[in-house]
Amino acid sequence: MKQKRAIVIIACLILLIVFFSYIADQNLRIAGGPGNVPGQLTLHTSEFPKSFNAFVNNSTDASAVFGLVYDTLMELDYDTLEFKPLIAKEIVTSADKKVFTVKLDPRAEWADERPIVADDVLFTYETIMNPANQTSVQRMFYSRFEPPIKVDDHTVVFKTKTVHYNNFIALAEMTILPKHLFEGKDFNQSFNMSLPPGSGPYILDEVKEGRYYVLKRRHNYWADQLPHRQGTYNFERIKYKVIRDDNVAFEAFKKGEFDIFTSISGKRWVTETDSERFQKNWIVKQKIYNYAPKGIYGLAFNMRKPLFQDRRVRQAIFHLLDRKTILEKLEYNQFQPLSSYWPSLYGSEPGNPAVEYDPVKAKQLLEEAGFNRLENGVLTNQQGERLEFTISYANEPYEKHLTLFADSCKQAGVKVNLDRVSWATLIKKMDEYKFDMVMIGWSGALFGEPEQLWHSKHAEEIGGSNLAGYKNPEVDRLIDSMPPIFDANKRNEIIKKIDALIYRDTPYVLFWWRNYTAIFYKNIFEMPKTVLPKYSSGGIIRNWRFDPAKIKQYEEAVKKREPLPEAPVEIYYDQAASDTF
Repeated sequence: MKQKRAIVIIACLILLIVFFSYIADQNLRIAGGPGNVPGQLTLHTSEFPKSFNAFVNNSTDASAVFGLVYDTLMELDYDTLEFKPLIAKEIVTSADKKVFTVKLDPRAEWADERPIVADDVLFTYETIMNPANQTSVQRMFYSRFEPPIKVDDHTVVFKTKTVHYNNFIALAEMTILPKHLFEGKDFNQSFNMSLPPGSGPYILDEVKEGRYYVLKRRHNYWADQLPHRQGTYNFERIKYKVIRDDNVAFEAFKKGEFDIFTSISGKRWVTETDSERFQKNWIVKQKIYNYAPKGIYGLAFNMRKPLFQDRRVRQAIFHLLDRKTILEKLEYNQFQPLSSYWPSLYGSEPGNPAVEYDPVKAKQLLEEAGFNRLENGVLTNQQGERLEFTISYANEPYEKHLTLFADSCKQAGVKVNLDRVSWATLIKKMDEYKFDMVMIGWSGALFGEPEQLWHSKHAEEIGGSNLAGYKNPEVDRLIDSMPPIFDANKRNEIIKKIDALIYRDTPYVLFWWRNYTAIFYKNIFEMPKTVLPKYSSGGIIRNWRFDPAKIKQYEEAVKKREPLPEAPVEIYYDQAASDTF
């Protein structure tokens, strides 16, 4: 009798396990994207990071992964611009703004459930400041502080060497490393293709070098209990799949291999969205107009090279870029020429005068610079130096743009060689300043500093951001005058002066920009009505989620080849409702 009862109990348990497994599987499937692993958000990236350690690889992809695995002391709300508690429950600033007391949340813990303590903060500072580590970008910010002092396991005091308007922000945005997992290892090499589980909502779960990498949501993430973190980071898995060819990647997206696509040229927006998937709203196309700061894109001169040390040569080469034709023929007038290194700063103000395509002016400037002899179609000077250089780049979609530029230069007697390399190779070239010109973009920053890209003291710093090797004493003076100024409007007036000086000096051939964020995505998501936060072009992984009802509608619409309800093509933040679901 007892044996029969045991058999019945076991049978019931098996049925319960099967039942709940079925329910769990259905819940995952209903949360997942069509054609993807249940609960998995699949994104495209064009290059595999040379390292996932964002302290030594300051690329967008590496920073995205690093920021999901390791948390900062506090978190910026991109709708209100208020810092919210995270690892630190608060950072207390002294009246004279010289002392910052960081109070850690006793609940904060690493993925292995060890507490995050003061020693982790001290270790992070020491790692950044160690000259043997390739952390020059971070070192710029934290060198403004004395070594922090541990008061107790949950209190650290930072004293400043100099008062600076960004000191609080630098501390609040400090990414904290787990001392017990990083200590004693080669910081520059040990964390390239793997990252120890950290304090953030995800772990780096799977890496197939050169092909893809996967992040997995942590279910023991302590910060889920914080009020402002409720309902965030909803994707169970995030897979970044590498397809270097932009056209191949876009075709894969249209077939459903990716959930979101952001590599959107003007041509693609205008001429490549007339397929059934777009017409029937299976894929949503949108322009998001908000207050996110816009960055710059263009060709950086290596002014360490003798050829580019004459400003007239740089200005002449800028005059050989026919932006009007490129924007009309290749970008379908979806962009406008850049005339500033801070394009979001001016609003409706005129800013700097646009540099026009002008071969006559270019020839005049080159003659003034001594390039007045034509030998085998290439201008030379009295010393026999040829006006020839190489542009290094990794972004394949810009090949046509660069080819048109090279042709314009050729007609003016300037020989331009195009050298397309992998992103990893390009990063190495930039880190070591082994290039003539390099095509590069810099994202806009809410609290960015001119020092990082433009102060002369960073011009020779290996792995630094002053790619051009730009040096101007007046720009240095203006940058050095900014730290004690806490009024953003007054700082912006100084930045406009800096901008005018840099623009005149022409360390870059500037390309173009647009005052919105373009995005394509499957019509399967629930999101804030504003789509993106007020002051950011990101926020998708944090704020979006799969919508089970939309997934079902999507699948039925595709199966029956029927349209879905139309979504607005343009979203204006101020006109949209609040960013609640």
